[in-house]
Amino acid sequence: MKKFTVWIKKHKKLAVFLCIAIIIAAAVLTIRHKAQAAMAQLAELTEETAVVEKRSIQSSVSSTGTIISDKTRSITATLTGMEVLTVDVEVGDVVQEGDTICTFDTSKLEDNLEDAEKSLSAAKTQTSVTVNNAKRALEQAIETQNYQIESAARNVISAGEAYNSAREAYDEAQSKADEAYSEMQRAKRELDSIPENLEGSSEYAAYQSAKTDYDAKLAAYNAYIVTETSTEEEKQQKEKLFQEANDAANVLSAAETALNSLNLDQRRATAEAAYRSAKSAYDTIEGSMSNLESALRNAKTALDNAQATYEYTVSSQQNQYEGSRDNLKSARASAGVATQQQENAVDTYQEQIEKGTLKAGISGTVTAINVKQGDTYAGGVIATIQDCSAFVVSAEIDEYDIADVKLGMKAVFKTDATRDEQLQGEVIFISPTPTQGSNVTYQVKVKINSPTDRLRLGMNAKLNIILRETADVLTVPYDAVQQDENGNDVVYVVTRTESGGITKAAVPVTVGVEGDYYVEVTGDIQEGMEVSMPSDMKFDFSQMMAMGS
Repeated sequence: MKKFTVWIKKHKKLAVFLCIAIIIAAAVLTIRHKAQAAMAQLAELTEETAVVEKRSIQSSVSSTGTIISDKTRSITATLTGMEVLTVDVEVGDVVQEGDTICTFDTSKLEDNLEDAEKSLSAAKTQTSVTVNNAKRALEQAIETQNYQIESAARNVISAGEAYNSAREAYDEAQSKADEAYSEMQRAKRELDSIPENLEGSSEYAAYQSAKTDYDAKLAAYNAYIVTETSTEEEKQQKEKLFQEANDAANVLSAAETALNSLNLDQRRATAEAAYRSAKSAYDTIEGSMSNLESALRNAKTALDNAQATYEYTVSSQQNQYEGSRDNLKSARASAGVATQQQENAVDTYQEQIEKGTLKAGISGTVTAINVKQGDTYAGGVIATIQDCSAFVVSAEIDEYDIADVKLGMKAVFKTDATRDEQLQGEVIFISPTPTQGSNVTYQVKVKINSPTDRLRLGMNAKLNIILRETADVLTVPYDAVQQDENGNDVVYVVTRTESGGITKAAVPVTVGVEGDYYVEVTGDIQEGMEVSMPSDMKFDFSQMMAMGS
């Protein structure tokens, strides 16, 4: 301590300086601590927050549209160069489909129609005579064809019957000739079977055979000797040989009787007479066959000629019929050609006269009249009719949003005429091609579903097409959703301390339907939570402290 006192005395200025420095440092630390507390309290006071709430939310595409009629008809005419005789409506008139809009002076057309009808009548009279003559020629050709073909057919039938008769007569004669020939051959065989003498007959041959057999059996009997000492068997054999010889003697006797009964001369005479008679009958029939065969050939030739004549008649008459029929077709075709020009002229004048009265194509209000009585019509729109009961909102949607718009989507809109009333609608048309202009946009039409009599053609409408819509979902302001250092969507949930301070914790969320200000969020959050909102008023406390130090 003594040393420290001595040092102080020796270094008095330095000690004073050190004391002053310590006092200043303590003051700075005190001020800095108080500044940090003040700044923290200021930060708490300037932190902007929002509350997580349940609400319905819509995602929509906005545009400014115009009230138009979805049913518009421009009335035009094809009668250019015609004088407008009357104009029957004025702008603002309500017309029904079929009402007269205007009429043209068609007096010249009516005169032309009268002349064309006279020319048509004369042409029809002339062509009618030509067609009737051709028709009568065809009818005559049909009658002639039927008569000639029927006559030729009858000749074929007659020739066929004659040929069949000749065929039957020839076949019958041929059958008789075959029978006569068979009889003649039988008689010839009978004649040829009679021998010239007894030695040549079958009876003689039978006699000779019987005699040879008898002589042999008799010799066998005589040659077989039986004595008293012969056995019984030998005696029986002798008896057997005797019986065989006796039987042979009987056969020989019968053959001799048959031979003796032959009368060859008489039999031959009878057979020769029968043969000559059979041959004469055959020769007679054979002689008539030549005439029958000639008659059959002639009948066949007559039938072939009749058939050929029939075929020729059919062919020639068919050709004549077809020629007459073709003449009738040609006459009718010529008649059609001859009158077609006049008929076309009549039809054209009639159509033009009908078009001389121009009628409304739809029911609606006349919004434009472009002609007046006495004008010479040179083409273009005569009148415009719009159906004011079929209003739609026509709007242009940017190319960025058009792909999200679908037919049938709900839409809402407001107009100055309907004040704050929000009218309902539905998308009914999306143009497949862009509207001509500097920006790429596509026309969309919205049907008006909210009935009101305050709308007029041409009014402006602020339109929102509802892309997506949810109800009773958790929402936060769009700016409350931020990104953490990893690029994930988070909200910073604010918790207030007992001392009046706040803490913030990042909570990951999933973004759903986005509205104009609010966005749907899901995650580990609840209704009533307080979330931080980004603010443009930022304080870098560290820098401020550095500046303070």
